Amino acid sequence: MSFYAQFAPHYEQIFPFRPATLDFLRARLPERGRVLDLGCGPGHYAGALGAGGLEAIGLDLDPAMIEAARARYSQALFAVADVGEVATICERADGAFCIGNVLPHLSPDRRDAFLRDLAALMPAGAPWLVQTVNFDRFLPLAGPYDFPPLDAGGGLVFRRRYLPGADSTVICFLTALARDGATVFEGEVALWPVTSGDLAAVHAGAGFSLVDEWGGFAGEAFEPAKSGACVQVYRRA
Repeated sequence: MSFYAQFAPHYEQIFPFRPATLDFLRARLPERGRVLDLGCGPGHYAGALGAGGLEAIGLDLDPAMIEAARARYSQALFAVADVGEVATICERADGAFCIGNVLPHLSPDRRDAFLRDLAALMPAGAPWLVQTVNFDRFLPLAGPYDFPPLDAGGGLVFRRRYLPGADSTVICFLTALARDGATVFEGEVALWPVTSGDLAAVHAGAGFSLVDEWGGFAGEAFEPAKSGACVQVYRRA
């Protein structure tokens, strides 16, 4: 069983639905048409956008996440698919977003191909929102970085660690969930980090123009040396 399948029953406790995130998305996505949630997890944001009148489609690689999304949200469509397969799922998108640090799960070659495929689906001016960890802050670190533990209550604690590779092209993302000190599961996945400037450059090459950059969904300024997250808003050129 994959880490994400094991994580699915606990996801909402660790990363609950946040109204501020939904407000941020609604303010920047189109009011009508088709919107893609790429790496949708249990489908909270696609579900809410679908309930608000958009044609929302959520993609996630893990069947357990999609099963949870379908069970809860009937006003959005969900599919088990790698985000890199977006071109096989639909022929048009009026807007799209990818949050939760999903994009760094794609290797550079796959990421760049994905961005080209996504651009081909979108009309000029269509918005595309990406949220990653702020790798401007983490890439200069010489050793492991331990994120502050996330205490979900009831004795449930989620821990995360970044373990840089020798050349900083790959980071090992280590996770562990414990209940009352006993391990529920542990996970390990590879991430391909990219700085904010490099991410903007690869987007430009795929046909997207950067229009805004934030340090989080509350609308705080992005500070490369301090921000925990990097939220970039693009439009199809």
